[in-house]
Amino acid sequence: MRKDNIKDPYRRFYANLGFERADLFGLIKNKYNCNTVLYPGCSIHITPSFYFQHVVYVDISEEARNFFQDTQNIINRINSNKKYKQSAYIKFIHDDYTKQLTLRENNYDLLIAIYAGGITKSCKKYIKPGGIIVTNNHHNDAQEALRNSDVRLEALIRRKGRKYQVEESTREKLLKTLQNHSIPLKNMRNSNNGMEYVDNEYYFVLRKTC
Repeated sequence: MRKDNIKDPYRRFYANLGFERADLFGLIKNKYNCNTVLYPGCSIHITPSFYFQHVVYVDISEEARNFFQDTQNIINRINSNKKYKQSAYIKFIHDDYTKQLTLRENNYDLLIAIYAGGITKSCKKYIKPGGIIVTNNHHNDAQEALRNSDVRLEALIRRKGRKYQVEESTREKLLKTLQNHSIPLKNMRNSNNGMEYVDNEYYFVLRKTC
């Protein structure tokens, strides 16, 4: 594999389309001060490592496995974009996140649960009590998680104009928003530079209570 090939899929599927959602992760870092992150169903989306020093990525796809094989080139890309002083730590697990992973339970500050179903149900056990889960409720991920008393709905994040904003409201209002939530059908638009991603998602912030 040529060294520059490791950058091409990320650039093609994320950077060039504006699909990185870098400001989202910056907001989560600043608001919730998470340090250790678990990202199941990650594909090749390494943007969280620009903001969080310690990220464990999990995906079953061969595309992800091939991408993460060249660790040094990924680290070089992260180092050129990271917002923290420490050395970046990444780990990739090529596995099915719905099965038991070789990870310590109650160990991570943040679970990223976006664009894949069943993440919170399968992986919340790896999150510390008091840690947070950020989900866009794909396949009713958030609603399924809230059936258990060890998770509560704390806030939602959405993009307004050029910025992501955290909206904290009463539990009743947040639950109503979640119940009425549906995944946007159209997240792409034409621009002067070609097709670009428009983030119309709602990201729900769940808190693991125990």
